[in-house]
Amino acid sequence: MTEHETESKGPLSDLLDLVVHKSVGDFVDWDVAEAVNGHRFPTDYMEFIAHLGEGSFEESLGIRLPALAASDTEGRVCPISTEALADPLTGQWTDTDAAAAYTVKDMLIWGETAGADTLCWITSDDDPDAWPIAVYSRGDLAWTVYPCTLTEFILRIIRGDFNECPISDESLLGMESPRFLTVRQEKELMDQGINPWPY
Repeated sequence: MTEHETESKGPLSDLLDLVVHKSVGDFVDWDVAEAVNGHRFPTDYMEFIAHLGEGSFEESLGIRLPALAASDTEGRVCPISTEALADPLTGQWTDTDAAAAYTVKDMLIWGETAGADTLCWITSDDDPDAWPIAVYSRGDLAWTVYPCTLTEFILRIIRGDFNECPISDESLLGMESPRFLTVRQEKELMDQGINPWPY
């Protein structure tokens, strides 16, 4: 019996069954991550990182690691920048109820897409496991909220379970066996002169 077979069925297990990957994940000291970032992280995200790690699905949707030192912020999970918060376009929403319920100041970026969409948690709830997903679409120039976890969000995109694809790049939509590569794996392949994303 494999490690994945011993886990309870759920979105992560379903995602692992669906995705082509050779990743062993990234080790993160979550106590350090919490101290550096000033907050806890969703359980499903921590499990995702442990199994798959920092990387991307088909070079289309990327997942970040948390910062593990005050100087380690480049390309990590982070709040919306001060410059972006000052831009009126950053405060646009596709739904008036969401606009009344949430604020962009509570956004925490965990990923991005090849279509330049920004993928966030809305961190207004004290319980990280209750954080919904918010997507800033470069097509709409507005935020849309999805009441699901990070893992559920990715799984639903790949399965084509949303009425409308939440991200601008629809290449993952309905894909039978998408590939996942970690940042490490991409670099190793590129260092060997190998295209990490051959088509």
